[in-house]
Amino acid sequence: MIRTILLSLFVSFPVLTIASEPVRWSADSTQASVVATHGKAAMCAGIEGESWLLDGQTVLEPHGARDVLESGEYSLVVWVNPYRLNSGQQIVAAKNRYSLNEREWSLMLDRNHQFSLYVYRGGWRTISGPEPELGHWYQLGVVMKPDSAELYVNGERVGSLKLDRPVQSTDAPLTLGGVNDDGMVRQTWHGAIDEVHLHPRAFSSDEVAASYRPVTSVHDIPMPPQPFHLWDESSPLPRAEDLPEVANVDFHVIKKWDKPRDGYTFLHGVALARHQGKLFASIGHNKGDENTVTEEAQFRVSEDDGKTWGPLQVIDAGAEEKLAVSHGVFLSHGKTLWAFHGAYYGRMNNIHTRAYRMNESTGEWERMGVVIESGFWPMNQPVRMDDGNWIMPGFLGKRYSGDNVFPAAVAISHGDDFTRWDLVPIPVDAFIHRMWGESSLWVDGSTVFNVARYGGDAKALVAKSDDYGRTWSPSQISNLPMATSKPAAGVLSNGQRYLVCTTAADNGGKRSPLTIAVSRPGENVFAKVFVIRRAMNGDAPGESAQSLSLSYPCAMEHDGKLYVGYSNNGGRRANQNSAEMAVLPLESLQIP
Repeated sequence: MIRTILLSLFVSFPVLTIASEPVRWSADSTQASVVATHGKAAMCAGIEGESWLLDGQTVLEPHGARDVLESGEYSLVVWVNPYRLNSGQQIVAAKNRYSLNEREWSLMLDRNHQFSLYVYRGGWRTISGPEPELGHWYQLGVVMKPDSAELYVNGERVGSLKLDRPVQSTDAPLTLGGVNDDGMVRQTWHGAIDEVHLHPRAFSSDEVAASYRPVTSVHDIPMPPQPFHLWDESSPLPRAEDLPEVANVDFHVIKKWDKPRDGYTFLHGVALARHQGKLFASIGHNKGDENTVTEEAQFRVSEDDGKTWGPLQVIDAGAEEKLAVSHGVFLSHGKTLWAFHGAYYGRMNNIHTRAYRMNESTGEWERMGVVIESGFWPMNQPVRMDDGNWIMPGFLGKRYSGDNVFPAAVAISHGDDFTRWDLVPIPVDAFIHRMWGESSLWVDGSTVFNVARYGGDAKALVAKSDDYGRTWSPSQISNLPMATSKPAAGVLSNGQRYLVCTTAADNGGKRSPLTIAVSRPGENVFAKVFVIRRAMNGDAPGESAQSLSLSYPCAMEHDGKLYVGYSNNGGRRANQNSAEMAVLPLESLQIP
């Protein structure tokens, strides 16, 4: 019997322990050493009594561990029961906050399906153990000393690392079931966790072995619904390093990140449009932090196909009090260029969409006001449908929380009147508990496919409409791996469907390389993935680094080429991005 419990991440409890005594956290303990949760946890059968059941949405933060961990010499013992293997890296216990540059160690079920211990010494060093059987209980142990780290599975030492100096202690808290990366939940665990013990000394091998007793009870693993068929499984999907690269790509820089000179910290959300022989690019730009009131919608214009760009200009900097206008999308229709931008008040309150129309004689943007409300933020450009209306994909957002479902949505125009839109939220499958549904779409007659970002796993979410986007099947998990980032999708003039994001086997949530998945002409399943660019891109224009994010793409076709705009964080954090563009010949995307 599973019983759901909710505990606030911000509620702490007194812990009646001192550094010289072991600390224990147990799901069925009546003592004061209680954990708090980020997300939702449930109770299920443990090794004795009850255990925590985590659904890939939850991080537990035990209190009272800091003094023991700061000593640099300790032993951690924890029981786990894994429910999934193919979910990237799943943290059992860790002490990291990556975005704050706080990295110490991670005990996890790795993407290679093996229990592993990662220790940070200027880079990650790893010990790998056995591959578990789903539904079975395993005791994991970490023994940390100033000069070594050891990993134990079921009482047996499976490996050790020699350390030249103790692991540097940081302010990162001990977490179970994932990492709370300064508010962003990462590397979450699917399965049960029970009986966590932290001892203020290094156990010997004999002591770890003596602490282990086999547990023979087995959990029945709940089966998720069958995934939506978005990838042609007759075509094996390679790992990122084995993916072919698009031939003859040209790269251009739209706006280099250059805070020392221009003062802007945040840059994100490139949009592209071809209008009156010129190439337009817009971005969200902010001299403060992302999603704050100083965000602005800006644009640049190129008259030589992206090789050079004119000055940064403003679409809207938010003239009203506490109004922020951020990144959006373009639509060139007839002789008019339109822009639709996400906007909000304060810090992501009352999200809505505003429309702008360029005055062709003055080059200035005319404010057309709020055209879509209820949290809608456009994510990709509107697409014309056979019924004469335009459909624009986005999502319904509020002030961000990693614990909630923010669904995908579409807005449908009233013909060519771009000041009137019908908002259609897309329902969400009951199996999905965390979603930041930034979405894209493609149209096939009266059928529309919506592909959205997931929050619980590195998979594309898909919904389908058969009536021009008026009603939808729920967004559900597909069989296509995709980084947890905004995708861009569409139909090429040759009939191929495309999806730009990061898609590769066993790549988890990494936002590199930037890839494009394509179908055979006329088909609605993808059959091949090409790399647009990798983290290191040689001497090509744009930033390169060993580890960076290439994300939030947009795409538009013109004259036999696909223009792909994207953000490149250059190895920095917090969306301190450059805006870049790749130009792909359509002939390089054909499937033999």
